Amino acid sequence: MRLVKDEHGQTIVVAALLLTLLIALVGLGVDVSWFSFNLVRMQRAADAAALAGVVYLPGDPTGANTAALAEATKNGYTNGVGGVSVTPVQDSLNNRALAVTIRAPVQSYFAKIVGVATFPGERNSRAEFVLPLPMGSPQDYYGVATLCRNTDPYNACPAVPSATGIGTDASQGFWGAVIAKGGDRSNGDAYSTYYNPAPTLNTQYDANGYSYIVEFPAGTLGGAVWIFDPIFCPTGRRTSTPFQHLGMGEAWYSIAGTRQVTTEFKLWNMEGTPYSTADDVLMATDGGLFANMDYVDKSVDYGGDHNYGAFYTGLSSPDCATNPYHNHWWQLASGLGEGSYRLQVTTSQGATAQSGLNNFGIQVTTMSGSAARVYGQSRMCAYVNIANTTALFYLAQVDAVYAGKTLEIRLFDPGDVTNTTLRIEQPTATGYVDASFRFTATGSSGGAPTSGGPQTSLATSNAFTTYYNNQWVTITVPLPTSYDAPTPPGETQPGWWKIQYNVGTSGQDVTTWEVNIRGNPVHLVIP
Repeated sequence: MRLVKDEHGQTIVVAALLLTLLIALVGLGVDVSWFSFNLVRMQRAADAAALAGVVYLPGDPTGANTAALAEATKNGYTNGVGGVSVTPVQDSLNNRALAVTIRAPVQSYFAKIVGVATFPGERNSRAEFVLPLPMGSPQDYYGVATLCRNTDPYNACPAVPSATGIGTDASQGFWGAVIAKGGDRSNGDAYSTYYNPAPTLNTQYDANGYSYIVEFPAGTLGGAVWIFDPIFCPTGRRTSTPFQHLGMGEAWYSIAGTRQVTTEFKLWNMEGTPYSTADDVLMATDGGLFANMDYVDKSVDYGGDHNYGAFYTGLSSPDCATNPYHNHWWQLASGLGEGSYRLQVTTSQGATAQSGLNNFGIQVTTMSGSAARVYGQSRMCAYVNIANTTALFYLAQVDAVYAGKTLEIRLFDPGDVTNTTLRIEQPTATGYVDASFRFTATGSSGGAPTSGGPQTSLATSNAFTTYYNNQWVTITVPLPTSYDAPTPPGETQPGWWKIQYNVGTSGQDVTTWEVNIRGNPVHLVIP
């Protein structure tokens, strides 16, 4: 009987030990689960902080740091409070990337029994900001071509005097362009036109128009923004072949309804956030100075055969030849300091009966400082003026940080000039080479393909047909991992790609271009 009693006592001891072990295991499991849960929270906070801060890079590291810390606080991790450390760091190799590290103690529950009050937690995140690619110009002016006069050979047109007051601006081969709201998309402007064609609406119509980025670097004093020929003033055509419109090439597409065309220019301070317009501050506007324009140029130089488009002779319109803004620079803003600004160009707000093409140029000047520039942001509408059988235009600047990614080029209604072939020109240290690409198109005519590649050229028209009229052509170019944004001889900035037109004859064309790096502009990457 004593033996049984002793065995009962041992069983109780064993059971107690097992229960203690079970409680310890449960406690350990609770602490591990709690720790893992907090690491997930910490990772999400680090991700959110990196994404919030990176949009301020590369130009505003202080703003990036402030935004990242604020976002971490919103997610429960305030730097310097309760043992929490939040550290945002701009990448030293890629200044468009932001790394965020969060370190924080995680409270224990059962581990306190053995004297462990907290566990150290740490999580890292890294975000990259793919900036809008600069388009159209590496210079301090954008969209400046030549003025073709009736008395001059087509390939020897007068140059535009510089807004600096010194010398002239070398032609870039195209004018900045916008088609009035009442126009048809098939005329080449994918976003400002309301119809496709009337009465069918253009589903891509965007009342925000086009944006051009003005950059004034550190040390700038007295920065100014100028617009060349901001008014809408149709010009006549040449009286002999080729029958292009003279001057800047502005013309009516239709004179039904009203002939009054409005173009608006606004300058915004972007406050360091190029992908967000919510915090933009309006700096200057034209104040309606170029509203309801109904002029034509009747001069000898630019009147031509007095066909101002749509067979309109201009008899009931005033002459704009003496207008102070016609074929002259107009100052939109002055007294600007260092920073990035957005020049917004819109047309014919609130009216759908207006249908005309308004062309313009942009230049930035400074009283002190250098290296100011202006360029298109991600998309641009251009009036291409091809005076020779081969023409080169600046397309976009592609930074070395995009090595290994895919360059995506979208061309709307491209190459309407007779017998046009397009090539994408890639920069190298010794010059430009034809890039190899693939393409897709939303449609075609004349039996042209809607996809293809790899190839180095794309025919967009022949003597009878424009293959991709009113269609988008998307060209993709894989960037090698060794891509380093070289500066070809004669260029002033690295990484500028070009587009080459080979045509059968001189001509003019309105087209919309977009260039981006494929993928989300703001995204997380592997730390």
